[in-house]
Amino acid sequence: MKALVRWGATLGIASSIFFAGLSQTENLRAVALPQSEVLKKLQIVPVFTLINPKGEFVVISRNNQSKTISQVGFFLSKQNAQDFLDKRLKKENPQLASTLQVRPLSLADYYQIVQEAKKKKDSVIYTLVPAQEQLESAKTIMNQNGQKVQQFNGIPLFIPKLDKGYLTIPVPQSKERYVPLYFEKEQAVALLDEFKKAVPQEASKTGIEVAELSGVVETLNTSNDPNMNKFILYPSRESIAFIRSLAPKSSAPNQLPAAKPQAAPTQKK
Repeated sequence: MKALVRWGATLGIASSIFFAGLSQTENLRAVALPQSEVLKKLQIVPVFTLINPKGEFVVISRNNQSKTISQVGFFLSKQNAQDFLDKRLKKENPQLASTLQVRPLSLADYYQIVQEAKKKKDSVIYTLVPAQEQLESAKTIMNQNGQKVQQFNGIPLFIPKLDKGYLTIPVPQSKERYVPLYFEKEQAVALLDEFKKAVPQEASKTGIEVAELSGVVETLNTSNDPNMNKFILYPSRESIAFIRSLAPKSSAPNQLPAAKPQAAPTQKK
């Protein structure tokens, strides 16, 4: 959790957003970072799972066409994990549920658990559970963008765009600008709204692209495009609040300061 605390402080002291463009590669999937760099990007995003008093993951088994499927759920939302415990498990097995608790890990931890399970050919499925409302948002945006989608499979990421480039923001304590990949549509919309206020003449050229988390991670692992290091996973608002709660009160602001964007030209291909 130390990495989460560090990033909580970083996000908390952001005082301004400077907009610039990063030209799009042909496709996020078409566009390799060292494994340590990939894990660093995943480390800043918390996930939540259920554990028993021994610290073991809670395995949920169900029958599907005479076959038993065993799963461990990891939730992007702490509240969703708590709801699963309170509203489902406590009804199905109140005695067991009373001994369980929600435990935070990082997305990097989840990724490494999945990789180890593949090596060991573990029969347990480690499932990352998205927020249902973000699945609906992803489907709506993709249909609006001309993609015919009836169901979004996976974890959606929302990327603010300007014409043929992505909007970038600086990360405090860094001289580089990054393309934020948001877990919530609302965060992408808020960033676009700030840009439209700053550069109203470019408002009609803005939009949101939807990507899928596992595809992005695969691309980070396999692409040799240096631009891929410019993409940063940006935790949800709920997760940012959780991260700040881990830090000492003196260094954990209650909310992100209001952004004061400036505009910069979008780089073209």
